[in-house]
Amino acid sequence: MCIQPNDNWQWHYDAQDDRLMLDLSDRMIFATEYKGRQLVPCSFTTQPFCVDDAALYYQLMDKAAELDWSVPHQVQLVLNAIAVSRFYKPLMPQSWFFGETHPAIIPETGALVCMGTPHGKGEFLVIEAGEQASVCLNLTDDLILTTSKTLPRFGVIKVMNNRMSPRPVAQAQYRQVS
Repeated sequence: MCIQPNDNWQWHYDAQDDRLMLDLSDRMIFATEYKGRQLVPCSFTTQPFCVDDAALYYQLMDKAAELDWSVPHQVQLVLNAIAVSRFYKPLMPQSWFFGETHPAIIPETGALVCMGTPHGKGEFLVIEAGEQASVCLNLTDDLILTTSKTLPRFGVIKVMNNRMSPRPVAQAQYRQVS
């Protein structure tokens, strides 16, 4: 069962844990992956989970359903994505980690894309789509960018769109019955 946003949800920064948190109820708090140094100043005051957050929640949950993840992991992905969209500091593109693809795509917010490094391939969720570059959330466990740098799952990176390719859609395997 998927949790549903409501008017009582509140974003707040927890200085003790150095994390952005989302209060879901009196007994449940969601800790995002993001530390204070990564956040814009407004994230240090309590903010409601607004209508725009709720709309993005449902939009991204529809996309997350395409992944072979459990519903709790999909919710974790979506709440981290909303936190990035609303509270993450602006980024400069770091496209050099990834190889160019042809033809270039212009992704939409919520698109599932793939990008390749010399060390492997990763899947990403587009959080903020731009004409030239987009902010993406890594869906791959510790994607190796270089011999000395990795991008953890739910790590955020801005990349030029010509580095992205659409995520292959899994083909259902059917057997013909006579």
